Amino acid sequence: MLIRTKRVILTAASAILALSEAALAHHGVTGRYDASNPIVLVGEVTATTFSPPHPIITVRVVSGDLPAYELGRKDEYFGPPVVRKEDVGAERVVELSPVRMFYDLEGRLKVGDRVTIVALRNCLPTHQLRSTWLRLSTGEVISYEGDWAPGVNGCS
Repeated sequence: MLIRTKRVILTAASAILALSEAALAHHGVTGRYDASNPIVLVGEVTATTFSPPHPIITVRVVSGDLPAYELGRKDEYFGPPVVRKEDVGAERVVELSPVRMFYDLEGRLKVGDRVTIVALRNCLPTHQLRSTWLRLSTGEVISYEGDWAPGVNGCS
């Protein structure tokens, strides 16, 4: 009986550990986000998801020009914000930090709204885009300064 109890406990502990590692990997704690090349996406919202683990915004990029207003938080980046040619005309999926201020955009941010997002690309597969800064069509900036996955100076 004691051996069987130990097996059950070990199996449960192993399952919890495996799930914890998967969650940590998904949440980007182990991510390496390229802050040398902050990506500017100016476009129209085509989809939103406001459920855990991350709020997600899909944007059809409509502009290849950098906006005239200040973009992002300069102390977060190693290089200047850029608009990538390959993004213009394409839809890009951007994960937002899983914090209340971004979940609270549900009901405020709608398909068809124009937004500006500054995103960092994960150097590690799947190379998702992550953002802690966006500007709504009203001009309001939503910015989270406590991100736990700091950027790196280039992917190597």
